[in-house]
Amino acid sequence: MIMRLILCTVYIFIGALVFASPNMSRRELLFAVPVPPDFRQSRAGQHAIRMFRLVIVMVVAAAAGAMLLSPASFLSMTAAVAPIAIVLAGVITFRWQNHALAVAAIQFTGSREVEMSVAPDDLPRFAWLAGGPFVVLAAAATWLYLHWDRIPARFPVHFGADGQANRWAERTIKGVYGPLFFGTEICSWVLIMALAGWFGSRRSRSRPVMLGGVIAIEYILGLLFALIAVQPLTAIPIWAIVLSPMVILILLIIVMTRKMSEPWEPMDPTPNECWKADVFYYNPNDGALFVEKRDGLGYTFNFANRWSWALLLGLVLVIASVPFVLA
Repeated sequence: MIMRLILCTVYIFIGALVFASPNMSRRELLFAVPVPPDFRQSRAGQHAIRMFRLVIVMVVAAAAGAMLLSPASFLSMTAAVAPIAIVLAGVITFRWQNHALAVAAIQFTGSREVEMSVAPDDLPRFAWLAGGPFVVLAAAATWLYLHWDRIPARFPVHFGADGQANRWAERTIKGVYGPLFFGTEICSWVLIMALAGWFGSRRSRSRPVMLGGVIAIEYILGLLFALIAVQPLTAIPIWAIVLSPMVILILLIIVMTRKMSEPWEPMDPTPNECWKADVFYYNPNDGALFVEKRDGLGYTFNFANRWSWALLLGLVLVIASVPFVLA
C-alpha cells in the first residue's frame, strides 16, 4: 500500500505541473498562442483554461483511483500507463485549446531595447554554484569508498509497483558507483545546457533567472543520484528518495514562475510562422540557439541551428550509457 500511495503522489505531482502549465507562460501567451495581455481575463481565455484543467483533474483522479484499486496482477501495467495517460491528456488538451484560440492570435511586431556595448557577455557571479552538484557526487563517492566493507554484498536497486525489490546489484565498482557515474554524466549535460543557454540566447533580464533555474535542476539531479548511491548503507526510505526532489522542484517552479511574471522587456518577437505546431521553433534567419518558449516556462531550441541537434545528441548518448554505467 505504501508504494501505491507513493505512485499516487507522483501522479498528482505530474498532474499538478500540467494543471499549472497555463500559468507558467508570460501573460502574452496562452496555450502557445500570442494574445493581448488582458486576454486571459476574457470569457474566452477563462473558458479555455477551465476546460483544460477539468480534463487534467479527471485524468489524474482516474489514474490515482486505478492505482489504489487495481488488482496486484495489474499493478505494473497501471504504474506504467498512468503517467503516460496524464501527459498525453495534457498534450492533446493543450493542442485542443491552442486550436480553439488560434483566431485570437496576434503577431509580435515590437522590438526589444538592446544595450549597445562591446563589453564581454560575462556569466553572473552565481554561475560558480554550478560546480556544487559535482562536489556532492564526489563526496558520496568518497564516503562509499571509506565504508566499502559495510556495503552489503548484494543489495536492491529497483522496486516494482508492489514495493518488492525486482532488481539487485552487487558490491562492485559498477554496482556501487554506477548511480554516481550516471549522475555525473547527466549533471555535465545540464551544465553544458546552462552555458549554451546563456551564450546562445539574446540578452535579457530574464536570462539570469533561467540560468539559475537550470543550475537548481542540476542540484536536484546531483542530490537524487547521490541519495540513490548511498541508500544501501543509509537505508534511506524509497519514499524520501522519490518525493524529496519533487518538493524541491515544486518550490523552484513557484519561485521561477513568480519571477518570470514580473514586468520584463517585450516578448521575444519570433515570427508566428516559424513555430511548428506552436511548440518547435525553426528559423534559419535567427542566429539565436535558444528563444523564449511559447508553451511554458523557459527557453527552447531554435531547431534551425545545428548546435541544437548536437546538444540533443549529447542527451541521447547519456541515456544510451545507462546499460554500461548502471547495474
